[in-house]
Amino acid sequence: MATYDLVCLQCGNDFEVFVPGFIKDEDRQCPACGSFKTRQKYSAFLTNASTSSNSSSSAGCADCAQGSSGGGFT
Repeated sequence: MATYDLVCLQCGNDFEVFVPGFIKDEDRQCPACGSFKTRQKYSAFLTNASTSSNSSSSAGCADCAQGSSGGGFT
């Protein structure tokens, strides 16, 4: 499942779209005003990386090892 952050160019509403795979034109409709004039917002990818000297760069994070998909986003 992919998450896309969009902003409506008509009314300024910020909203998220959850779709399986890539976003399509019909997924870009603003829920506030119904406009399809939207723009995708881009943000940095965040992780909960440890800075401890005990962690190994090749070991990966605990969330990844357990198959969790929630690391770092609020």
